[in-house]
Amino acid sequence: MALILDVARFKYPPHWVPLTLLWEAMDRTDETTAQRRGFMLISRPHTEPGLLYTLSCKHESWVGVAKYLMDDVPLLLKSEDVKDINKVLHVVFLSLPSSFGDFIKWVAEIRRQEDGGQSLSQEEKGRLSVKDEVLKQVQETDLFKHVVAFLSSSNSCCRNVPILDQEDDLPDIAASVCCQGAEILAGKSASVEGYFCKEKCVKCLKANGDKPITLISGTVVDGISEQGLDVLVPSSQTKMICCGCGPSSHIGMHPAGNDVLTALLLALPPVTWSGIKDEKLLQEIDALVSTEHLPILLQEEVLHLRRQLHLLKRCQENRVDQDLGAPLS
Repeated sequence: MALILDVARFKYPPHWVPLTLLWEAMDRTDETTAQRRGFMLISRPHTEPGLLYTLSCKHESWVGVAKYLMDDVPLLLKSEDVKDINKVLHVVFLSLPSSFGDFIKWVAEIRRQEDGGQSLSQEEKGRLSVKDEVLKQVQETDLFKHVVAFLSSSNSCCRNVPILDQEDDLPDIAASVCCQGAEILAGKSASVEGYFCKEKCVKCLKANGDKPITLISGTVVDGISEQGLDVLVPSSQTKMICCGCGPSSHIGMHPAGNDVLTALLLALPPVTWSGIKDEKLLQEIDALVSTEHLPILLQEEVLHLRRQLHLLKRCQENRVDQDLGAPLS
């Protein structure tokens, strides 16, 4: 049976009909067009997941971070007398919640070592190439240059930026990712506390004139068994340095705090900055965060993050409504 919902509900209320009868009705020829009536399939637009960055709700603290970004930041910028870009960044970064580092992540790709060996398939190369390009495009924005300059300045509040509290040590990041990957591949959804990455090594793969690829191999144990996993790391071509195992020569290649913060600033709703009183500064900020002239890949990435922010904002509002409507105990 199929449920018919006619737009002229006052004349044709909803009703069920046999599927065969519905098909016969659609298969008849329309006298005006001499074509069969046919049917259309209508669905929500399909949106691909983020290529390089994503927002995480795994930790309950996402509620406070989402509220800070969507509600508090616009009010702070409106109340503060900001005169330049550095002051704007200072206002935004100074009060970031301590759990901010758990809120936005860069996306790594994981595989079992026995599935790939020391080479990458064409599909893996293609996906990694796209991630590399997104990272490169983020680092080529004028906003990224301002963020890097601000975070490296002696009088910045970079020590208060949670995502930069610790050095972006690629092997340590990969060890954590390997444990998460082992959990996912095992079909578990509990904490990764039972997993431990006992070995890890950073490798630089290059073959047949291809661009060097960073691969981190790790051995994960859970007390019962162990498995080898590879993490395929996106990297910016302009910062790529090919060498052997070891963390020191790989610092700065992979997605790090400065480009993660840049991507998030680009994703904030345009209305975020409207409270800035200095008209010239407002125009400068609007030019820096505008998605209109971004490359298509980065534009899609930023709009994906922005949709996630709006969705989290709605979820946060629904939680507040539920709390306010809850009966007193």
